Amino acid sequence: MARGGTAATADHEQQREQLVDAALRIVGERGLGELTVRRIAEAAGTSTMSVYSRFGGRDGMLEAVYRRAFAMLRDAFRAASTPAGARAGASGDAGGSALSRLLGLAFAYRVFALASPPRYTFMFGRPPVDFEPSEELRAEVLQGAFGPLIEAVRDASGHEGVQAVRTAYFVWGAMHGLVGLELADVLRHPLPGWDVAAPGDEGAGERMYAAGVRAMLCGLGLIPAGDETGS
Repeated sequence: MARGGTAATADHEQQREQLVDAALRIVGERGLGELTVRRIAEAAGTSTMSVYSRFGGRDGMLEAVYRRAFAMLRDAFRAASTPAGARAGASGDAGGSALSRLLGLAFAYRVFALASPPRYTFMFGRPPVDFEPSEELRAEVLQGAFGPLIEAVRDASGHEGVQAVRTAYFVWGAMHGLVGLELADVLRHPLPGWDVAAPGDEGAGERMYAAGVRAMLCGLGLIPAGDETGS
């Protein structure tokens, strides 16, 4: 009996994961407007009843997708926290230093956002119709995902407690704002007189992002004045 119950539980969890995978594919390929119970069931090769029996309905399904998306960001941050990840995201800084790790996290955030703009919008922008994550859920996923960033800020700044969290919030604000501008195609169509990128310059986004993040780190005292360009 125990073995049968364990197998049933494992099967239940596997089907939940398959449904969440299917929902994320829909978000990436079709957009948030197509994120319905019927679409998710079709993409997973199952029935709508499977969604209701495993998640209780659309809200439960979307909460699971929301959690998974932030878990993916957490995993991207963790990968970038390794010495290899820091070196990949922070050229010009000593690999493995607290600052290089922080810059590696910043670049990992941009890569994550650009990999699936609809997923990023689901996480940080306007949620799908009739779905609003609770404050408790937001706190849970944000604390889990941004732990590596807060830790990197603490190591780079020497701040502790609330001060470290507040500094990390400023750093994230720069990251989020710069990514948002890039996703909105502002670099391709800048404001009149704001010649931030030459036409066809595919590397402008990354350079502007790096410069903006470094400027924030300089303003916070995490990079020496005059070094915000990374030169």
